[in-house]
Amino acid sequence: MAQTVLFTGGTGFIGSNFANFLFHRGYEIVIHTRRPRSVPKAYRAIKSFQEIEKLPQLNAVINLAGAPIDGKRWTPDYQQLLYDSRVTTTLDLIANLRKFQNLPKTFISGSAVGYYLGQQVKCYEDTPVPEIENFSNRLCTAWEDSAKSLLADNVRLCFMRLGAVLSPKAGLLKKAETPFRLGFGTIFGDGTQIMPWVHLEDCINAFWHVLQNENITGAFNIVAPKTCTNLEFSNLLAMQFGKKPLMHLPDWLARLIFGKVADETMLKGIYVVPNRLQQTGFFFKYADMASALQSFYS
Repeated sequence: MAQTVLFTGGTGFIGSNFANFLFHRGYEIVIHTRRPRSVPKAYRAIKSFQEIEKLPQLNAVINLAGAPIDGKRWTPDYQQLLYDSRVTTTLDLIANLRKFQNLPKTFISGSAVGYYLGQQVKCYEDTPVPEIENFSNRLCTAWEDSAKSLLADNVRLCFMRLGAVLSPKAGLLKKAETPFRLGFGTIFGDGTQIMPWVHLEDCINAFWHVLQNENITGAFNIVAPKTCTNLEFSNLLAMQFGKKPLMHLPDWLARLIFGKVADETMLKGIYVVPNRLQQTGFFFKYADMASALQSFYS
């Protein structure tokens, strides 16, 4: 009998790729979404968590629901949406899993390297993170905490602290590609800030690694092992198109254009180490930025 996996955020960039990966390995895929027509016909779609009652026993839940971090300026209203779409959704999901006695063996929940924002040291999964006055840290902490009650139910709980996931089809690289291709590439600030990143293929394989290894739990930093600054990324991307970055965008102008999101995702770097992935035997196919970009453009 096929194993059944329930996705939240399964129509998003990472969720849709991992759902497709599992489907082609014989898994039955269930997607929670407000837009069932956006779900491939080979999957099952549910609009409400109340429909969990009708599902077969779940082997795993992949919890990736959340409004886009870089979708809009971080106004108070949008910050509340970011919070509710992650934290409130997770609490509602868990309440219904309990209500209908359909707790999975494994619960893999999204998070992000913003959990460490403000740290000035190498960040491993067990690096102490004191309370910091920034939204990214508070959001990631609350998102992880919202799922921790499952530990009392003996559910294997894993948190995927994601860096920027690279693919020309979505996210950072999709937004950067056109201006860099046209010779209008921009470096943010002085460019020395470290960018935690991971190739999409390695990201999906990391999810598979964690799902398959039933003896591992807790947090995992989903980032490539070799660091890259914004300046290095900009130069390497420009080289793919025979160009050079056009200019440095000053901190003050980035803040003026993008608001609070610039401070927390563009101008501040975090040195994040994928320690637990590597300790558990995971191999990165694209360990450095040059090989990652070449895989897309060469």
